Amino acid sequence: METATFAVPAAALRQVVVTSTRHKPQAHPLVREAAAGFRALGAEVLEDAPGELPLAKLAAEADLVVAIGGDGTLLSTARRLVGTHVPTLGVNLGKLGFLAEHSADDLRRYLAGDTPTRWRLSPKMMLQVHLEPLHGAALAPAYALNDVIVSQGVMTRLVHIDMDVDGEHASQYRADGLVISTPVGSTAYSLSLGGPILGQGLRAFVVTPSAPHTLTNRPIVLEGTARVGFRVSGPVDELALVVDGQERLELRAGDRFTVCAAPTDFCLIASGRSYFDILRAKLAWGAAPRLNDAAG
Repeated sequence: METATFAVPAAALRQVVVTSTRHKPQAHPLVREAAAGFRALGAEVLEDAPGELPLAKLAAEADLVVAIGGDGTLLSTARRLVGTHVPTLGVNLGKLGFLAEHSADDLRRYLAGDTPTRWRLSPKMMLQVHLEPLHGAALAPAYALNDVIVSQGVMTRLVHIDMDVDGEHASQYRADGLVISTPVGSTAYSLSLGGPILGQGLRAFVVTPSAPHTLTNRPIVLEGTARVGFRVSGPVDELALVVDGQERLELRAGDRFTVCAAPTDFCLIASGRSYFDILRAKLAWGAAPRLNDAAG
């Protein structure tokens, strides 16, 4: 839910982090340009083009994080910022720009003295996933801004996954996999499987089965306060938890994992455009089919 305007002039910022990812080297020149621009305005700047520094620690006192690249860069940045409340500006140099709404020109105008009047702070709920292997020690929690996916590799077989909600048995899924997504992630993989689009102000997440083998297994929307447990039963091959499409945790029969809301939201700076404008522009949501005029 958008709660406040972000109208801080660039010249008023004291500490800024400019980050990207090693997977997008074409963004690194703009990282250097932006870092130099903020320094010229008197800010203390941490420059992290490879996207490998521990941001939650280093950016705890920052006034602004600028993530340059695209939606994938923003997903990575959000996970690295869990535990902080620093506003983050996503600059899109990629294709979709669904999350990273701002352009390089927007950033340059901001550095040149343009004070934004429509930018909003838009907190985004994140997920925390805690994997408890049947054999071995529990792993440190992982975090997702989009989704946590139970995914198979080349060898695909029916997977049995038991689900409980707040300690009460809810269902057993027999499917090719599962997608557990936030409102942000509801327009990603979950949507392609027939899951609903969630309003961005909701505190909720959706569980969507992939190719379920039971007609009554349908996507379910759960309260954001819920603690949802899963257990993998039956033999499995090449099964893993995939976090935001960027991190992979191996799963074996008998393993358990728990999903709940992360302890902090991701504080994204939105452009001020309507969510429905973005859906129509980026996903062609509600648009009429394009017909070939030449076909008559």
